[in-house]
Amino acid sequence: MRPVTLTILVTLLLASSVQADWWDGFTDTVSGGLNNAAGWFKETASPAIRDKFNEYKEKLQDPETHKNIREWLSEKYDAASEFTKEEIVPELKKVYEAATADVTTNEPEKKEKEEEKREE
Repeated sequence: MRPVTLTILVTLLLASSVQADWWDGFTDTVSGGLNNAAGWFKETASPAIRDKFNEYKEKLQDPETHKNIREWLSEKYDAASEFTKEEIVPELKKVYEAATADVTTNEPEKKEKEEEKREE
């Protein structure tokens, strides 16, 4: 090999090793971050999630909780039912009557137009 070729080859090898060092550093950083995140999840988040789950499970299995939920739903249902009867139903009746009145008043006009088309 000629000295110039050897110099170029050595330069390329050094340049590629520098680029490899950059890539290795990047992958080490990403890998370390993922390992730290997984460790945090295992050590901190997972036990907290498990504790909350168990707490809510116990609360939901308590008969007193079921009683309170039924009472709350009954109260809300009564209020919603009353509101529906007093506010929503009368308005819906007005809308329905207006829609059906428009249809019944337009029926003779539609029949006349149909007859005119037949005559033509």
